[in-house]
Amino acid sequence: MQNHRTPNPIEAWFQPMGFNLHISSNSRAVIEAAEVSFGGFGPAQPTHAPDFTFHFFEHDVDDGQPGEPIFRMEGNLLYQTTGRDSILVADLAAGSAFGYFSATTLAHQAFFRWHFLELALFMMLESKGLMGVHGAALVKNDKAILLRAKSGEGKTTLAYAGARNKFRALAEDVVWLDGPRNLWWGMPWSFHLLSDAKNLFPELAPYRPVLQTNGEMKLEVNLENIRPGSTTVSAQPGAVVLIERLAGEKSRLEPIDQATAQELWEAGRTGLEMKLPHHAQYIETLLNQRVYRFYFGDDIEASLELLEPLFE
Repeated sequence: MQNHRTPNPIEAWFQPMGFNLHISSNSRAVIEAAEVSFGGFGPAQPTHAPDFTFHFFEHDVDDGQPGEPIFRMEGNLLYQTTGRDSILVADLAAGSAFGYFSATTLAHQAFFRWHFLELALFMMLESKGLMGVHGAALVKNDKAILLRAKSGEGKTTLAYAGARNKFRALAEDVVWLDGPRNLWWGMPWSFHLLSDAKNLFPELAPYRPVLQTNGEMKLEVNLENIRPGSTTVSAQPGAVVLIERLAGEKSRLEPIDQATAQELWEAGRTGLEMKLPHHAQYIETLLNQRVYRFYFGDDIEASLELLEPLFE
């Protein structure tokens, strides 16, 4: 296994969601992973008082391929491990994380990013007034719409279709609701599509499926390579669209009341979002806005035309 360690600590700075993140490490692999995760937010300047500080190190303990992560949380303290060779601990309220990782874990960059690097940041964001929810988002005229659905209902396909055509992508899988700044945030540069998406989008023909952290094989697509200027990291909040697949029929859009919206919202839950302390409060406020049920049929272009008035 290649040794990425350096004799002197590497210092790097990032600005995810407009916050200042300082990372210190003895491993180039850690910094390279952070560039992939957070570099799209643009360059950050060093500061004496960063919002978040991560000390992540590579060490010699290495038990081979990482297993299923074990997650624990007690108050503001977070712990995640795949064994004695890869361990993350974090104080979410203090914005501080510390971890040791094996060369094998760091070599699986997507695994390391998702289960350690990004997890640490994402779980800290609630202390800054942000709430991450399962969903995709599209933007036009600096206004976003949030697309949410159960897995397999076409949320990512619809978002990709919009980003390659007339809209910009804000998020593929997680949208960050930022109440204090009245913004929605995302990390939109990579989309992950099932292989049969090649039947819908000819430009995906050269792509080969890549194993994901959840064990699925998907096409990993950089949107800016498909259409330059097709992504943005923040936008003003707009409508919420709750998607249900309607195979073999025409798409249609209808406004719904809050009770129906709450039921459909809960059907799309995933991950840890429902366990966060302020989730219910955020969602009650969110679903008091314009909310629609979208029956997603087979005509993707017609579906995008139905969504377009929601950006006004």
